[in-house]
Amino acid sequence: KVTVTLQMRLDKVIEYHRKNPEALIVVTGGKGFQETVTEAYAMEKYLIENGVDSSVIVKEEKATSTNENMRFSKEILDTYFEGDYRIAVVTNDFHIYRGVHIAKIEGFDNVSHIHAETQWYNIMPCYLRETLAVLKMWVLG
Repeated sequence: KVTVTLQMRLDKVIEYHRKNPEALIVVTGGKGFQETVTEAYAMEKYLIENGVDSSVIVKEEKATSTNENMRFSKEILDTYFEGDYRIAVVTNDFHIYRGVHIAKIEGFDNVSHIHAETQWYNIMPCYLRETLAVLKMWVLG
């Protein structure tokens, strides 16, 4: 099942896809605690149900963290493209700074971003959690 927060991100992917139908979409994420399918599978299913052709979707189903999302996605994309290529990190507004920073740490050179808004009732918990994650990233790398 796709959460409202994830749906908002995926709707941004769909919006981008309509403008750039040839762009490859990497959906990334493994199976979390008490989940029956991987996050990547749920995202792929949502995208296909909303008009995205499955031929442009690539699944990465091992990642359990943002670092792994980026690392494993880079491994996949490096097999598709030779030389330089550009990526757009699609995530929620509160996660842009860390998501892009981690993408660069994991070896992506040309990184832009597209962000989805956060529902008003999730602003406080999401930004608090993300602040702690950014502090951890700064301290522990």
